[in-house]
Amino acid sequence: MKTKGFIEMLGATFIWGSVPLMGIWSGLPSAVFVFFRVLFAFPFILYFAIRKSSLKEFLKLKPVWPLLLSGIMLGVNWVFFFWAIKVTDVATVVTIYYAGPIVSILLAAAFLKEEVDFFVYLSVFLACTGVFISSGGFGIDKGALIALLAALSYGFLGFFSKVATFYHRATVVTAWQILISVIITFPFLFLTNWQLTAKAFIVVFIAGIIHTALALFLWYDALSYITVSFASILQYLDIVFATVLAYIFLHQIPTVNQIIGALLIVASGGIISFKEMVGFKLFRKIQ
Repeated sequence: MKTKGFIEMLGATFIWGSVPLMGIWSGLPSAVFVFFRVLFAFPFILYFAIRKSSLKEFLKLKPVWPLLLSGIMLGVNWVFFFWAIKVTDVATVVTIYYAGPIVSILLAAAFLKEEVDFFVYLSVFLACTGVFISSGGFGIDKGALIALLAALSYGFLGFFSKVATFYHRATVVTAWQILISVIITFPFLFLTNWQLTAKAFIVVFIAGIIHTALALFLWYDALSYITVSFASILQYLDIVFATVLAYIFLHQIPTVNQIIGALLIVASGGIISFKEMVGFKLFRKIQ
């Protein structure tokens, strides 16, 4: 059964690794793309959430603030992410973006009083170094800056999602996040110039059904067979898949700096995930 979980997680990471292509091929402004993506995904995610819990549990909102803030952060981080890939290359964006979990760790340490040890500091250092190298050092361009905003909002998303799961099931939290993202991106339909062509409709429909609903289902189902820590390590394959697919379909060749930065950020996430996977006792013995 662990093999099934491994395959499902690989499928989810591959799907998420291909989502930058969908954002580009849609030809839509990032906020409009996100709106249609979450709009098409919501009915399926709502059904999944209610099936895993109940309608009564879904409607249990108190406390509402972590649901609201995590939903806002989901929409904001996706808007920044898809904006960034329209401005710069995919490898730069996904590499910087996956420094976001380090922000979540720092927020949890500051506000939830979670333990910060040598390995956390090492992960933060590697992630910051990876972002610095991937973004071009002190000469950071517009695309890298937008990607950094996506990473920061991704970090806040992780933090608020963790707080929300103290009070609500994870599937319920996800459903509310998707719904709130629909609401906050809706005004952009009237604030930007866009046209929903047949091609754009097909792309955003696929992005909603496959890249959001199906990928999340694979993620949650995989967690029935493998640990969250192991899944977190596999999730960093997103960077590999996204970079390879951008090379194949967009002819974007990653630079040496991007590869080094990606390796550092993957190592950063791997250290934290492996630390959680083997437990604190082993690391304390090493220390």
